Amino acid sequence: MERLTPSQAVRRRRRLAREAAAFALLACACGMAVRGTTSPRPAPAPQALPPPQPAADNGAFATLEARGPSIAPGMRVMARLESRGEKTELVRAEQHDTCVRVAFQAAAPVVAKLIDGTNGAVATTGASAVEGVLGEKGPVCIRKGDTLSGMVEGDAGAVRWVAWGTP
Repeated sequence: MERLTPSQAVRRRRRLAREAAAFALLACACGMAVRGTTSPRPAPAPQALPPPQPAADNGAFATLEARGPSIAPGMRVMARLESRGEKTELVRAEQHDTCVRVAFQAAAPVVAKLIDGTNGAVATTGASAVEGVLGEKGPVCIRKGDTLSGMVEGDAGAVRWVAWGTP
């Protein structure tokens, strides 16, 4: 490899800086173009859901919350609810997109699901279980304005939900 003279080295660095700046500008412009072309999703029709029962006994949630550091490191508790197996809103992304991990505990084996605002299942346990984590391969993310609800199939009795989310 031949040595460059000082003036050639300066010219080469300037050229590389111009190319890098052009690439960064192009990447930003493409990102904005893609983001600007998506139309906002229409708001889902309001549904009459029974209000979730807030957790009255924090001790009942202690075993679920104790799993937080291993399930959702760096996340904070966003919801702590108890339901009877019906669709229960766990998280609403009010101000920005958010990612969550959700743990559940039921009185009997159930198939638990996370449902987005369009009623699509975004995570499920697959097999019946008394407790588990939804989004076991990583967080489940939702867009600003969207909701994430928990629902179970099977005779659940009481189901406890704890959701951790990005701050």
